[in-house]
Amino acid sequence: MEQVSILNKTHKISLYLLVFLLPLWFLPLTQDILIFQKQMVLFILVFVSLIAWLTKVIRQGEFELRFNWLHWPVLAIIVASAFSTIFSLWPYGSFWGWPLNVSDSFLTILFLGLLYFLVSNTLKDQEELLRLFLVLISSVAIAGLYAILQLYQVFIIPVSFIKVSTFNTIGNVSSVGLLAAILLPIVLALAFNSRSILRWWLWFFALVFLAIILLINFFNIWLVLVSGLIVLLVFGMLDLKKKGEAGWLSLAMALLVLSLFFMFFRLSMPISPRLPVEVYPSFRAEAKILGEVIKHYPLLGTGPGTFVFDYSKYREASLNQTVFWGTRFTSGFSEIIDWFITKGIIGGTAFVILIGMVIFFGFRSLINDKTDKLSWAMRIGFLAGFAGIVMAYVFHSSPLTLYFVFWLLVGALSMATGHSIKKIIIVSPSLSAVFCSSALLIVLISGLGLLFVGAQKYAAEIQYFSGSKALAKQDLQKGINKIASAAGFNPSIDFYWRDLAQLYLSQVGQISADKNLSDEQKQQQTQKAVSSAILSANQAIAVNPANVENWNVRGFVYRNLIGIQNADILAVESYTKASQLEPASPFAVTELGRVYLAQAQSFGSDKNVLENKKKTLEMALENLNKAVALKTDYAPANYLIAVVYEQQGKLSEAIAKLKETTGIAPNDIGLAFQLGVMYYNNNQYDKARVELERAKSLNENYANARYMLGLVYDKQGQKDKAIKEFRKVAQFDPDNNQVRKILENLRNDKPALTDIQVSQPPIQENPPEIGKKEK
Repeated sequence: MEQVSILNKTHKISLYLLVFLLPLWFLPLTQDILIFQKQMVLFILVFVSLIAWLTKVIRQGEFELRFNWLHWPVLAIIVASAFSTIFSLWPYGSFWGWPLNVSDSFLTILFLGLLYFLVSNTLKDQEELLRLFLVLISSVAIAGLYAILQLYQVFIIPVSFIKVSTFNTIGNVSSVGLLAAILLPIVLALAFNSRSILRWWLWFFALVFLAIILLINFFNIWLVLVSGLIVLLVFGMLDLKKKGEAGWLSLAMALLVLSLFFMFFRLSMPISPRLPVEVYPSFRAEAKILGEVIKHYPLLGTGPGTFVFDYSKYREASLNQTVFWGTRFTSGFSEIIDWFITKGIIGGTAFVILIGMVIFFGFRSLINDKTDKLSWAMRIGFLAGFAGIVMAYVFHSSPLTLYFVFWLLVGALSMATGHSIKKIIIVSPSLSAVFCSSALLIVLISGLGLLFVGAQKYAAEIQYFSGSKALAKQDLQKGINKIASAAGFNPSIDFYWRDLAQLYLSQVGQISADKNLSDEQKQQQTQKAVSSAILSANQAIAVNPANVENWNVRGFVYRNLIGIQNADILAVESYTKASQLEPASPFAVTELGRVYLAQAQSFGSDKNVLENKKKTLEMALENLNKAVALKTDYAPANYLIAVVYEQQGKLSEAIAKLKETTGIAPNDIGLAFQLGVMYYNNNQYDKARVELERAKSLNENYANARYMLGLVYDKQGQKDKAIKEFRKVAQFDPDNNQVRKILENLRNDKPALTDIQVSQPPIQENPPEIGKKEK
């Protein structure tokens, strides 16, 4: 019996520890210090609690199960999510979550389902349930107070990377307010029906949650609070004869009036902190995505966590006219709509049925069964909190902590409303004994397997994070080694390979600039780096072909390798696929235009290839015009159209287009330089000087601008100014023989080498997967 007692304590302590830690937990060992870390805590503590309970059952020889109709929709959700994962656009990502939406992964759903089972079936009575929720309330109150202190820039944890006002341990700022609004009705219900010290503590927590709501003061938060308060009022009025009900009603009514006042008049507290703007796709945008997904993936959706792929493929092009045109959202306007998008009609319907059944059985229990005072207060509080969280799901996506509270409430209401309890006696070698032993063995083996693989994933994330820190310190080789190690630990993560591909390209430039290497060594190391870049880019595609980011990076790699056999063809193939996966984005079609332009420039001026050059330039122009049609102010596409005009011999049109583009990107140094070059080529030296001087003013160390400016000064007979510019260029590149020769010519009063052409990479507006790596 002592072993049974120890196992029971282990089971319960694991549950209490999970409920306390999850809202507060973060760990700075991986790039996602919050949600990924919380998922690990959820896995470990649910697994320990489940194993301890199963072992206790076998040792004890009996157990009790509460039968409730809610078990069926919960099981349906898990099964539907499993099938949706199997047929997902990226099964690996849907199963684990990271680097997709961790909260929406199958494994998170499975372990939250197990949490529901443990809460609804293994807690003995209302006292244990009350204790569990008191732990939750305490934890969320601490997390909320910490979040408020952060917003006021009172940083109580002396760690530099979390000294950011928007950082908190729950998620975004609105999620902190939503949790406070969900839990406040529960706290009120319990406070009115508790005694002595507990009551005072509950009143303290109620004040904390109300303060959080007032300070954050978002419309959706008040709406959630109103939903919970309405439930309290409705059942309070149905039970007016209960002792103390007048106080209950008056306070709930006062809070309801306060909530409605702040909802409709949108006033803010004078002492409110500065709050961040939180942006989500609109209801209209998400409804459009839902319609497209239902057409193509009606029953099972695109897979748990895959909303970002759906958003990329089906978002509206009108968003290109806003600052969020390049943003890829990982969740939508509504958690409920997200379920239908990612898990299809089956998974979404199961989720809605679960919500409906919880509300139905909760209401029925309150109307038909009024047992002791505390039990009734707990049920009304839980139902009010559940009504709030359902309202939150209508207008908000769900971070892991909010999701966790949802399943805790479902489990609590299942326990509170389920009265059919069956005791099952295990007598070896009965069928029940075999079943329990088999269940323990399956859970143990599966859990240990998941923990082992999870440990590898965690080790990979630690390596990747270490590599990122090395790159921030400009240590390219260490960064490559660490991220390659991460890919070795976990080769199924696409962004490891995606980053490696770009880092190997950066290494090519580093090798080329290394003066300590011989030409033969440079050639060997360059070939190795190029091969590694190609291999990594293709591996990212093999791991996850549904992600547009992988195709963009593959195209970027091959575009930088044009000159190598078939590199241009593979770049075209990559960007074509990327444009299919993200048709509303101007980036991929612009890059297609860039590749065709590079092909045309490689043809030279041989008469035999002029027709091919003409056709290739037309293809470039066709794609660039598509990009401009998608986003009229997209500077790279507008610039490249000017370059195409120049290649077609339409120099006046090219200059006019570039002048138009400077209005779009007035501070783009590359654009100012290219316009200066075009003026120079068109013998408009005064205008060329103005643009090149503007480029130099944007960056005094811009060697190419100074080089061309020196040529312009030479054309205008200003030899001293030309010599000054080329001296500066020589300081940047002392081994440049061309610059030495130009200076020699100028000092001897000879013309500079005006036939020298300077090439400058066109201006770029890259998506995040490329922009952060391109140096």
